[in-house]
Amino acid sequence: MEDTITTFHPKHFIEEYSALHGPYPNNSYEKTCIICEKWISSRSNYFYCRVCNIFFHKECPSVLMESNLTIDRPRSHEHKLTFIRKKNCFNCDACGKVGYNEMNMYTCLPCNFFIHRRCIYLPKVIKLTRHSHRLLHTFQVPDCTTTCRLCNEPFVYGCGGYICIDKTCDYKLHSYCATGEGMWDGKDVEGEPEEINYSEDVTFSSLQEIDGKTIRHFSHHHDLVSLCINGEEEEDERVCQACILPIDFGSFLGCKECDFALHDTCANLPRKMEHPFHHHRLTLEVNMMNIKEGFFRCSKCKQESCGFMYRCCQEECEFKMDAKCASLTDPLHTGAHKHPLTLLDSTARCYQCPFHFELEPKRITLPVLLKYKCDTHPLTLCFAESIPWSYPSVRACEICEVIISIDYRDYRDVYGCTDCCTTLHAECAIGKYPYLKPGHAIKVNGFEIEIARNRLSRPICHACHSMCQDKLVFKNKRSAVSFCSINCITSS
Repeated sequence: MEDTITTFHPKHFIEEYSALHGPYPNNSYEKTCIICEKWISSRSNYFYCRVCNIFFHKECPSVLMESNLTIDRPRSHEHKLTFIRKKNCFNCDACGKVGYNEMNMYTCLPCNFFIHRRCIYLPKVIKLTRHSHRLLHTFQVPDCTTTCRLCNEPFVYGCGGYICIDKTCDYKLHSYCATGEGMWDGKDVEGEPEEINYSEDVTFSSLQEIDGKTIRHFSHHHDLVSLCINGEEEEDERVCQACILPIDFGSFLGCKECDFALHDTCANLPRKMEHPFHHHRLTLEVNMMNIKEGFFRCSKCKQESCGFMYRCCQEECEFKMDAKCASLTDPLHTGAHKHPLTLLDSTARCYQCPFHFELEPKRITLPVLLKYKCDTHPLTLCFAESIPWSYPSVRACEICEVIISIDYRDYRDVYGCTDCCTTLHAECAIGKYPYLKPGHAIKVNGFEIEIARNRLSRPICHACHSMCQDKLVFKNKRSAVSFCSINCITSS
């Protein structure tokens, strides 16, 4: 072991520490291993160099023995690479990043080539679900004046990244953005044949035109026709079967034989798709009978739904996504924000606004326009970050009568009509469970539950003993017991 330590870090005196020696040295600030870059527990054995102020696990130098201090990998560089056994501040030629106070780089001095240890094994060709073409890793990104399509940060001149293999497409990503957690599926597809683009394959189209007037959707046994709501019709409580939100405005596909209806956007969702929110291909499922609970929880917005569901094609992956999240595109143009948003792994971010305006999926999927029975005009969604909170007068939500305030985190987004001064909390307007359908039966903790509209009766919740005030109420089909939420059902 002493020979290994000397090989790894010569010249300086190395101190050995363990749980028996007490806490870390008082003058130290770095508490991660300089070799494996993992946190050093106070219960583990480790070494410390006071001159360099570095830590490393007792067993880690063995991975950098003399035979591993040089690496020969022609795919990364044509010459042998040598490990730099000192902290450095060089730009990595593969990713462009500088690892200050780190000891993680290899070099080829004759070529003036520097590369992080983790970047040596970057895949040559990858396919991401957020872009239609494959991406190729290059050690010199052309036109460095452009920015990364994911983080919007510039590229380091003369350093690498991923570029689109289609020369007519200028899509570019930093190496660390392209291969980040939740972004890449871990496969190097160099030399592999390209797979079918299911979103463009007519075999998997959701819609089929019958005679120029009627349309067939694979999820329904009747033909559909294109209809339009002109805003003057009486409310019939028709909902979209895909996203379960009300159909209040514009055109949609409806069945004249039953109450089946789909928003135009939801009707055009493909049967198979790739989406920026997940790194595997997704398949559309429309039959809730295949789910024993009768509903599912979206892996992105974390909301319950009994509408259409996209399931991951990988058997070992349990990712599920509802129709509203699936309908989001990158870049995202929403009427509730003036700039396009970039879809990241778990949020949507605006790079044109100060402080990078950001929304989580639950807020992104809120409907922009809403019909309210007490207002003749449609209500418009306004995010809390865009609201001028210096109101000339105090306003309250017309449903719950709670004062509109940015301090209420659950009520930070509102729907409003400037002509009528109508203001509603977003949750009050659409309810806590906007994607669960009234009249639908579900199973929770072995209970058979019927979802019903909460009319004027306002029953008392069997679990929390408070009045059920949400738009929906959950009724036990075997008794007269009611619940105000799914959490109350599971806790009872």
